Amino acid sequence: MQRFAASAALLVLFVGCRQSETVSVTGTVTLNGQPAKDAEVIFTPSQGRVASGATDASGRFSLSTNKPGDGAVPGDHKVTIVEYYPPGKPPPMSSGGPASRFPQQYMETSQTPLQAKVERGKPNDFTFDVKK
Repeated sequence: MQRFAASAALLVLFVGCRQSETVSVTGTVTLNGQPAKDAEVIFTPSQGRVASGATDASGRFSLSTNKPGDGAVPGDHKVTIVEYYPPGKPPPMSSGGPASRFPQQYMETSQTPLQAKVERGKPNDFTFDVKK
């Protein structure tokens, strides 16, 4: 019984001290120098899960991967920015589908010029200025 209790205590200690797979990531998005409210910022890593977050009225965002605000996996990321439509707010439509303030290149992982390197132990606060 003592051996079981000691093993269980070590397991709890190991699991409790395990390093999180994500790190906090925040930032700001501007569109032509102005805060971009209601933009969805998406970090796509070369390996691992995608993280995303919506901007507020000042263009600030905080990323989430597994739970709200937990950040992104460390490493190199391609960054895309698309429209964010809060629940209950339908997207405005144009003849080609939902309208967007953002140029197409910023909305596709294969075309985006935006990149970020997320590092453990660093501030990981990024600024992206999208030009129309």
